[in-house]
Amino acid sequence: MCGLCGLLGIDHWTETSANAEVFSGDIERSIRHERAHRVLLLNKALAPVRMKARDFQASSYIISSSTGRSEIVHDIQALWLAVEKMGSKPVDPLSAEYLDQLSKGQP
Repeated sequence: MCGLCGLLGIDHWTETSANAEVFSGDIERSIRHERAHRVLLLNKALAPVRMKARDFQASSYIISSSTGRSEIVHDIQALWLAVEKMGSKPVDPLSAEYLDQLSKGQP
């Protein structure tokens, strides 16, 4: 998120719903259900780097490493920056090794 968006309180685009009706009450899913599903997908993506995410008050994410280190981030963009900062090496989600581990569902 850029400084101006943060100053104005604008949510990062990754935090908006692809289904606008989710928040209208027309369907059963709630904001918390959508965030829970998002965290489930994030944890699958983070498994190769041995980190986990969890929702924090439906407004932030807590990222935890296998060593117990954790950090609170506001959105998914900040999540990846925190993952790289907490890990010992940069994360390349397009590398063959990462994609192989992701497809096997293994850390």
